Amino acid sequence: MKLLSLNTAFNETYVVVKAGDKIYKKTMDSSLKQSENVLGAVDKCLSDANLEIKDLDCIACVIGPGSFTGIRIGASLCKGFCMACKNIKKIEINSLDLLAFSFAKNEKPQSDFYVILNGLSGNIFVCKYNYEGNQITSPCLMFGEEINSLQGIKVGLKQEEYSICNKFIDFNCEDLLSFSLEKISKGEYSFDYVPLYLRKSQAEAELDKRNGNS
Repeated sequence: MKLLSLNTAFNETYVVVKAGDKIYKKTMDSSLKQSENVLGAVDKCLSDANLEIKDLDCIACVIGPGSFTGIRIGASLCKGFCMACKNIKKIEINSLDLLAFSFAKNEKPQSDFYVILNGLSGNIFVCKYNYEGNQITSPCLMFGEEINSLQGIKVGLKQEEYSICNKFIDFNCEDLLSFSLEKISKGEYSFDYVPLYLRKSQAEAELDKRNGNS
């Protein structure tokens, strides 16, 4: 299996290439020229693995929710790769499902839990999961009193240190790879990489505000 897994939705970017039994990975700050650095990181990992894009069997991409800019960059990059090499299989990864998988695998919770990502401007992305990491509710956007109503285990990224959370995941490239391989083992391939935003971009929100639609 020759696999590229990419996560550009968090405040850190994660790139993993698996070639047989060997793994090549890179993590970087998403705020530093992400559009340029992501491609460079992919090239470096592929080069270290002595692979080209055309050699890959599958590309897994986190399609959100998360950073608007990051999601666009990741999805567009992976779409471009697959347009050039149509034999590559595609896998979409929901970022909340990814964190739930990591938490369930590493912490082995005994009860349901919420996964939370900071959606900025007082909003959060949230989804409820059972102890095995399977969705109980659909991912949604919450704000204000809705957030305060959440009871029980609230899991977030350690890298965010979001105050509403009482459990944290120190996310890493190994988590991304493990979840990608899990979806491959289940045959959960996708037709395309469709971004999952859940909220409007800042530009759209500002336009609505100016038009009196907020």
